[in-house]
Amino acid sequence: MTTKIFRIKSVSRFPINDDYDRLELTEGVNVIVGEMNTGKTMWLQMIDFALGDDGGPEEAFAKELAEKYERITLELTIDGEEIVVERRWKEVGAKTKIFVNEEGMSTKQFSEFILGKLNIPLIKVPSGSPYSDRTWPELSWRELYRHMYKQENLWSDLVQKQAEVVRSACILQFLDVARNLYSEAYGLFVAKQKEKAKLEAQKDVFVGVMQDLAVDLVRQPEMTVSVTPDSINASRKRLNDRLAEIEKQRTELLSTLDRNTSVKSKEYSAAKDRLESLYGELGQLEGDRNQNVRRRKELVGYSKTLETELAKFARVKASVAVFADLKVTHCPACDQVVPTSRLGPNLCYVCGQPHVSAAADETAGKNRIEFEEQQVSEELDELKKLIAELEQEAEMLEARITDMRQSIQGQQRVIRDAQALAIRAIPPELSLLDQEIGKINAEQAQLDRVARSLGTREQMSSRITALEEEIAALDAEIKLITPSINYGDLGDLIADRMNDYLNSLNADRLSKWKTGRVSVKLRRDDLDITLDGQRWTAKAGGTAQYIVQLAYHYALFSLTKDGRYNYPGFLIIDFPPHFAQAANLRDSETYLLEPFVKLCALPEMKDAQVIIAGRAFDNLAGANFIRL
Repeated sequence: MTTKIFRIKSVSRFPINDDYDRLELTEGVNVIVGEMNTGKTMWLQMIDFALGDDGGPEEAFAKELAEKYERITLELTIDGEEIVVERRWKEVGAKTKIFVNEEGMSTKQFSEFILGKLNIPLIKVPSGSPYSDRTWPELSWRELYRHMYKQENLWSDLVQKQAEVVRSACILQFLDVARNLYSEAYGLFVAKQKEKAKLEAQKDVFVGVMQDLAVDLVRQPEMTVSVTPDSINASRKRLNDRLAEIEKQRTELLSTLDRNTSVKSKEYSAAKDRLESLYGELGQLEGDRNQNVRRRKELVGYSKTLETELAKFARVKASVAVFADLKVTHCPACDQVVPTSRLGPNLCYVCGQPHVSAAADETAGKNRIEFEEQQVSEELDELKKLIAELEQEAEMLEARITDMRQSIQGQQRVIRDAQALAIRAIPPELSLLDQEIGKINAEQAQLDRVARSLGTREQMSSRITALEEEIAALDAEIKLITPSINYGDLGDLIADRMNDYLNSLNADRLSKWKTGRVSVKLRRDDLDITLDGQRWTAKAGGTAQYIVQLAYHYALFSLTKDGRYNYPGFLIIDFPPHFAQAANLRDSETYLLEPFVKLCALPEMKDAQVIIAGRAFDNLAGANFIRL
């Protein structure tokens, strides 16, 4: 890519009553000079406010200035395009807006506008752990701008009030490697992993509670330790066998009673006939249900095959564009170079036969693939409709089977009642058997509820398995689209540029820098700067810490000359008041800025801009001085 340069041509602030104030700025180094309390920092703070600060003017610069002035105007150029940016805090409804060429924007819209003009991709970066529940915020213009504006009161670290992972993301964005590192696929990958971890935790809790409650509730001899599908089936078999025995005993008792009495009601006979008919209908419904299950299984399997085919078509379409332009460059017989223009544009330059153009051939190939893909896609849609219809039919069959069983139970009660009316006294054995049947039915219902709970566990397991497959696919996709980032080389690049600044300090005079050589370790979520192996904040003290920070900003600013990074060639430095209290004030500030002047003088740095505020910069040749 080509670096887009950001530059401020002028800054104007408009008071309510008096004439407006204006600063004219040029490319290269601009020096705003003045003693303490002459308003140098206020100008820079107002520029900062105009460039997207989402607070109010009272917090941005000062309440007195916010009351005195009603708007501020910046005339910018981005890659040569002139842009006017304004903040109008006295205008009704405009206090939080940023006006770009008279169009009102929110801070978010302004951020997206500036990034778009600078050709910097919009990415989302986790502000903490990528696996936390928080939504990933966008890496905005304001986050990047923190690395371009060194404020007067923020000289205790490289960049104040910025999480380490966001700071590293800004540097990687400047180095043009962040767009793939924090891709949409990576965000989806992390979201799937979070969902999987959450579901696994829910499953563990669910299974633990279910097992503890189920063992105590069911109290079956087959499941004294844990409830499993096999233990449920074993309990069901034992209970069903016992029901069969009881039913046999009841039948024998009732048969004996039937032989001993002549009381037979018409309702009794009709109920028995109806019961036989219901059993027949139940068998038919269960057969239909089994057939439905087999058919659905076949269609689901076939639909997965079609989905696999669609995925293959997508890969084939991607490969068509890659391989369409491959040409034979050497003769397959003698391995000599074959001239491409020896036979004319419509003849194959190897065999001499007519052929279609590569573009037409590629278009035809794509059309064939898209036709086949459409056919498969339409067939898959029809399959999904059939599966949905079968699922609806299955639900209806289950409902009818349930109703049929309830009807059978009702007829059985009618028969038992009729038998009870046919005798004068119910044998005690029959009552005991009926009580045992009721107990077994309750136990079976409890087993059904436990089985459904196990089904929920299986659904969770199936979802976890599906997530694992999706995560594996996303991981493979991320590896394909994400280039191998050599963090070591990137860290060395920043370190070399910082050391270039320190070398420049010592170029024409006795050694000004004696605190050590800079080393940089850059990672996805961290930046570590050391001086001769020690952390820079521990090794450097006082003025040396300021110099390390200037070297850091010099390193980022110098990326502009390479023409292939995202740093937009713009820097503001506001020296702190206590830094300029040394006896050799004028010279101490000047030599620190000479490397920036020399850098801006390079042809590759055309239109790049540095704005510096301080008390005095005598003998700083090549700078544009603005005295307040």
